Amino acid sequence: MKKYCKAYSLGELRTFPGWAAGAAPEEHDIADDQPVFLCDELTVLISPVGKDKDKRLFSDVTPEWREFCTEVLKFEIPEDLAFAYAEPEQS
Repeated sequence: MKKYCKAYSLGELRTFPGWAAGAAPEEHDIADDQPVFLCDELTVLISPVGKDKDKRLFSDVTPEWREFCTEVLKFEIPEDLAFAYAEPEQS
């Protein structure tokens, strides 16, 4: 289950050198200024909710993509949501 997604314009994500090789074919029909969503597992969705919630535009999570997301896009889980990612305590 996705816990966090952040909106970016598709044009921003298309600047990744490996984008074309890993993008879904329907991505070509979407304008650069269209908002899409980068999710916590580093896949890209058209929308995290509604009828398009499972339509992945990009799911080729490589080390290069991870670096692009953190270094170029500055993608990170906000501190105030860290509790959602904490491991449950064992009793």
